Order: sequence, then structure tokens, then C-alpha cells
Amino acid sequence: MAEYEDIFKRKELQDMYAAGEIKALDDLMLIEDVALTIQEINKEVDFYKEYKKKKSQDISDAIKVLENKVEFYKSIMVSTLKSNNEKSVNFPGTCLVSSRNQKEIWKVRDEEEFIAVLKEAKKAGEKVDDVLEEVVQYNVRKREASKLLAIWESSGKLGGFLKKARKGSGDIVVKEPAKTTVSIKFVEKGIEDEVEEIAILAKDSVASDSSDIDGYDTL
Repeated sequence: MAEYEDIFKRKELQDMYAAGEIKALDDLMLIEDVALTIQEINKEVDFYKEYKKKKSQDISDAIKVLENKVEFYKSIMVSTLKSNNEKSVNFPGTCLVSSRNQKEIWKVRDEEEFIAVLKEAKKAGEKVDDVLEEVVQYNVRKREASKLLAIWESSGKLGGFLKKARKGSGDIVVKEPAKTTVSIKFVEKGIEDEVEEIAILAKDSVASDSSDIDGYDTL
């Protein structure tokens, strides 16, 4: 990551990552440096992914470390935007960084067991066809599953249906807290390249006003 080394100071970011300390940067404009750092890391991830196709050795761990670093740096951007009471900042010629709040979402951890729960719920008269997708076998539609789990929780039915799992309720599903997402649009030779949004868990984040759960756009 040497392309911008003479222009931007990376030591502060590296020190924060090494210490595992997420805090706001001193200057809002430094978010551009974080964005460019992420861009370079993403290029390295792409390289490893292509390399993995050609080589038999497992490099998943190396990719995971880099992806975790991207999420960490995005958390820094979220913190910096919040400390400056900004939701977005535009760096002409390089990128647009923006954040948004999203509601808490449910996540299915054991799909096989959750399918068994849905089948039992269907026998009990619950409408689960929007959640279950049958191809050769059942697949869970994550967005619809999160909505159904939220309804079950609010109606008090959740615990009863989870108990119907063959292995017991266990940890079939888990509710993740509200998150704040950040997106980056890189500008390269006049073409904007929008990077896939990664949901970043932000401390004390506030849920958005949206009426439905949109969290899975970023997963």
C-alpha cells in the first residue's frame, strides 16, 4: 500500500488497528485516507481470491484478516462521521463516503434446524411460504426470515416455535443489534466504482426510520 504513502500519513491508522482502538480521526478530511487505504486492501483481497483459484493451498485466513481490517477501518469512518455530525462526505475525484442507520436484524445460524422450525410452524397455520424457498431442498430467504422472526418475537410465539427444533432451540437464530453501514464510491478515470457495503457495528447506533428491515442489502 505505497501508492499514497507520500501524500497521506498512514501511521495513525496502523496504530489504531494494531491497538484495536476505534476512535474518530482528528480531521474529517482524513476519511479520504481511510477510504483509499480500504481501496488498496480490496485490491489485495481480489488478488488473493484470484490466486486461490489457481493454487491449491488455502489462503482463506489471509483474506479474512484483510476483510476484517476493512471492516475495522470502516468503523473508524463511521465514528469520524458521527463525531462531526455528518452522514456523508464527498472527496471530488476519489470517493464519496456515506453512512446510514439500519434496524436490528435477525440472522439464521442453523438453516437446517430453522427449516424444521418453519415446517412445524406451517403445520400450526403460520404463513411461512415467503420464507421457505423449495428447489431441490428448502432454502431460507434471509430478508423474509428476519421479518417473520421479528413478528414471532413481538407476538410471543418465538420461543414456542424454536422449541420444536429437533435438536432443541439452541442457537438456531440470533438477533444482531442495530447497525450503521458505510459505503464508498471510488472514482477511477471518471468511472465510479461502488464498493459493496459492509455492515459495521457502531456503538450506540440509532435505528433508522424505515418501516421494514433492509439489513440484508449489505450482507
